[in-house]
This record gives sequence, C-alpha cells and structure tokens, in this order.
Amino acid sequence: MAKSTTRRKSTRKRSWAQRVKSVLFQPLPLCLAAAVATVWLCWPTFREQLPSLEVRPEYAVGVEQISITPPPRWVPEDLVERVFQRAEFGDTLSLQDPRLSEKVALAFHTYPWIERLVKVTKSYPARVSVEVVYREPVAMVKLVSGGYLPVDRHGVLLPTSDFNRADIDRYPHVTNVTSIPIRRGEPWGDPAVAGAAELAGVLTMSDGEQASWWKALGLKAIIAPSGVNTEVAELQYRLETSGGSQIVWGRAPSTDYPAELTVAQKLERMAEYHRSYNGFDDAPAPFLIDVRGWQGTTRSLLAEERGTSARQ
Repeated sequence: MAKSTTRRKSTRKRSWAQRVKSVLFQPLPLCLAAAVATVWLCWPTFREQLPSLEVRPEYAVGVEQISITPPPRWVPEDLVERVFQRAEFGDTLSLQDPRLSEKVALAFHTYPWIERLVKVTKSYPARVSVEVVYREPVAMVKLVSGGYLPVDRHGVLLPTSDFNRADIDRYPHVTNVTSIPIRRGEPWGDPAVAGAAELAGVLTMSDGEQASWWKALGLKAIIAPSGVNTEVAELQYRLETSGGSQIVWGRAPSTDYPAELTVAQKLERMAEYHRSYNGFDDAPAPFLIDVRGWQGTTRSLLAEERGTSARQ
C-alpha cells in the first residue's frame, strides 16, 4: 500500500514538471525570454546612445529663465548674472537635473546681497523662481586708512564695488573702528561694529511718511567704543551731530542690561532736547549731551570733557 502511494506521488511530480516544460519550452515563451535577456544585457549600451533630455533646449535654464524677488534700488540689477558667474554655472543649467533647486538655492544663499533664502520653485517650460530677502545697507564704517566699507544692520560686510562716493555720504558713518573685516557677505567680526550697525538700523528706520530719526535730528556719525571689548554689554556708543556735538547714547539697542533706558525713551529724550534747544548745535561751542540718566538729560561743554580726559 505504501509503495503504491509513493508511485502515485512520483507520477504527479513528473506530470507537473512535464506540464511546466511543455508551457515554457515553446517558441513564444522562449522568444520572450530571449528578448528580455537581450534588453537587460544591452541596456547600458542602448542608454548611452539615447539623446539626453538635459541638453534639450526646452529644458535649458539660463539667466533669462531665472526670476527673483524684485530687488530694491541698492541691489545691482544684474544680480542673477553675477550669481551665475560666481557659482560657475556656465551658460545654462538643466531643468532635468535632480539637484537643480539645490544648486540654485546654494548659489543665492551664499551671495553677499542675500540675507535669507525663502524658496526655490522650478516649472515647465523651463523656469526657476527664487524668493529671497535682501540685505539693506545702514552704515559706512570708516577705516583707519580713510576708506569706507558698507554694512547691513547685522554688521555684515556688503560688496564695496556696488557703492560710489555719493552712496558713502548717504549713510551714517561709523568712526573710531580699528578692526578689519574678514570677507564680503559675513559679519565684520568686531562686536563694536555689530552694535554700531544695529544702532544705525534703528536710527535710519523710516515708516514711509516720517523721516528717519537720523535725518530729522541732523546726525552725522556713530562713534564706536575704543578697542575690542569682550564684554559686549559694556560697549557704549556716542552719536556725533553735524555741528560737532556728541550725544552719549549708551549700549546697543538689543542690550538687556537692567539699568539701561529703552530705545524709545532715548529717542524721546533726544527729540525733546532737539525741540527745546532748537537743535543740538545752537551754541557757540559743541556740547556733550547725555540721554542715559534716569533723572533726565544732562549736558556739558564737550571741550571740558576732553580737557578732563587729557589731564587724566
């Protein structure tokens, strides 16, 4: 009985194998298998012979195919072309490049005029839209050598070649700086410059209807504290007026020093003094005007302070 069962199982196995062979080893299945094997083996060669979509003109992305956030007047009009040249993109990129957005984003993000990259969007027909936030110049830092370098409100060095002599006189000057910046598009590296740039940003801010505090009060320069002090909270700034008087402002606007007046309080005291004395320079000699005290604004002849400093 056991032998009979074994023979039946063996017969079923042989019959199943024969059925498989009868199906597979037919002309059509064998031809299909051969075709698949041929394509698989030859595909690398075929792929090299196929035309690349990346070089087709409808996928080419050049300077003309890139649109950016409308730049303000102080940003060069040929910004996209400059970014292309700096990134060494050549004449065109390809919309088919899977890293296209990444390449464009990096090129714009690292350009000195770009403060922040918002997003990069690509579309067909070949088009790339770049949304950015631009840096805005707020001051010119006067060097010991006599030259001027532009900075934004964060103290980041901007491209000097994009400014002319008229631009130098258009912005507040930061004086008494002895340090040298590292490179364009990066912070100056001196906390005294960073604080002065922040102060310049506050004083030159305008709401569109009212002139900035800088223009309204007739200010000329921001005098940075001498030397590089590691204790940023201790850095004290002065403002120089067009007539030579000096206003003791105090610490940078972002300070959290507990005894420091707020920016609004200092501005109000400056405006009140300006109204009461018909400006800061309506006197035979320049004054030293201190708006930091809790008891109110004080003033003294600037010559007296200089004489005291010299005797010390």
